[in-house]
This record gives sequence, C-alpha cells and structure tokens, in this order.
Amino acid sequence: MPRLILGTLGAIVIALIWAVFASLMGAPSIVITVGAVAIGAGVYTYVDRRST
Repeated sequence: MPRLILGTLGAIVIALIWAVFASLMGAPSIVITVGAVAIGAGVYTYVDRRST
C-alpha cells in the first residue's frame, strides 16, 4: 500500500512540474491539461506495474 501512495504522490508532483513548465513556455491550456494527465497516468501505471 505505501508504494501505491508513493506512486500517486509522484504522479501528482511530476504533473505539477509539467504544468508549471508548460505554462512558462506559453503552451495552450489544453496541452497543459492533457500532458499533465498523461504524465500522471504513466507514472502511476509504471509504479503500479513495478510493485507486482
């Protein structure tokens, strides 16, 4: 269970970093949103698969 929490927190942190970085580069909000969701889902899935 701690690995699941760590994966969730990691996904959130990386998605927030992406959102800030994309905002500073002037990316459209849809690109920021889709990118943050995709990155978060990818990190979460990666951590989840490593734990099994």
